Amino acid sequence: MKQVNRENINDSTWALHALAKLMPKLSSHATLTSLLETINHTFGAQLSWMMMQDDTGQPQFVSAGELTCHPLEINGFIASQLLQRHPRSWQIIGWKENTGTLIFPPGHPGHHQLQCGVLCKMAPHQHGYFFLGFTQPQSTLTVLKEVVIILVEKLKDFVTGLVARERTAKEMQRVIAQYKTLFERAPVLMNSFDRSSRCVLWNAECEKVFGWTMAEINAHADPLALFYSDPEVRRRVHESVNTTPLNDMYEWHPVRRDGMQLTILWSNISLPDGSILNIGLDITARKKVERQLEMKATTDDLTRCLNRFAILQQIAAALEVSQRQEIDSHFSVLMFDLDFFKQINDQWGHLVGDTALVHFCDCLRGLIPPGSALGRVGGEEFLLLLPKTRSDAAVRLSTRLRRALSITPLNVGSRRLTLSFSAGVVEVSDKQHDTSSLLISADKALYDAKRAGRGKTIVAVDYL
Repeated sequence: MKQVNRENINDSTWALHALAKLMPKLSSHATLTSLLETINHTFGAQLSWMMMQDDTGQPQFVSAGELTCHPLEINGFIASQLLQRHPRSWQIIGWKENTGTLIFPPGHPGHHQLQCGVLCKMAPHQHGYFFLGFTQPQSTLTVLKEVVIILVEKLKDFVTGLVARERTAKEMQRVIAQYKTLFERAPVLMNSFDRSSRCVLWNAECEKVFGWTMAEINAHADPLALFYSDPEVRRRVHESVNTTPLNDMYEWHPVRRDGMQLTILWSNISLPDGSILNIGLDITARKKVERQLEMKATTDDLTRCLNRFAILQQIAAALEVSQRQEIDSHFSVLMFDLDFFKQINDQWGHLVGDTALVHFCDCLRGLIPPGSALGRVGGEEFLLLLPKTRSDAAVRLSTRLRRALSITPLNVGSRRLTLSFSAGVVEVSDKQHDTSSLLISADKALYDAKRAGRGKTIVAVDYL
């Protein structure tokens, strides 16, 4: 009896020393695995594990030690113990020997190696269990069970917090993964450049739209030069993505890998770490449609000249500049009318008539100077705005046009159709005029040319 008491005292002393040695090693920054490894090392155990459920009811299983076990084996082991004992009738169970036969199948090394073991509930009302196992029999199982009870009580809050932190970390990893997926798959352009213009973020949409990978961009001495050849534009872009972000959406025109110019709406977002995230929308296709619609709204479908509304707008704008008496604000307007056009339609057909109108405009476009505006205002009637042009120069242009039409007649099958026209010229300098009076004068000069035998150009002298 004295020998047994002495062994109990020695075992209790050892247990207290082991617990005292263990407690300082329990760090709030540790993981469950490292926590179990510390317990194993302190008590000389070869297996320890925790099985618990988190707040969502999901099982959590962590194991450490020389022997390995699978959650399915542990689930079967716990289920067998719950079948043998009422859940409320026990807190801790201990086995002096052959514990491995209860947990592992015969082919598992632990089936014969694991001898002593202790299973403890982590809390009366929680589905949590702690197990500590040894390959050598322990002399006093009672002391070991008391040690485990004390250990579990000490660890209860710590483990709960640790599980919560690990769950939070997993949730953060999940959120990060979701945002990473969003970043990669978002149908918007997202990128970031550091202070030296190195690209540090470049999502899949950027690669798709621009045709460059991030590695290819950063292999270039100046990545932004791939997209903006103009140094001044590149300087402003550099400021917006590095030092002076533009919070509103601004339109930029970078080029993609194949040289095509794009239209991108960019906005810049300052992040908490001081970096700038650039978010863009590729509106190239939309701009193309807008230009097509604008062209359709201002262009004659047949001749591709300006339509009546658009050419009159151009003339009104030229008049407004002229009335401010700015330098070189004078201009001339030529009003053309194809001679005998009704006869062309009657004799040759309307398809030939349409072709004749296109041929006339093409010949005229080959002669007019840059900055001019040509518009169709009626069936076979056209207006030509010639900025910074006097009436005599306008007349000379009409003479060159007659020569061009004569040299290059319209071929209709095996026959040729030489077009003729009459024209009236109005020169506008610094006097007060309006569009209506200008058109009336041009029209009067045009009909004077018709009455004079057609094929002539008359200057409206009363308008000068």
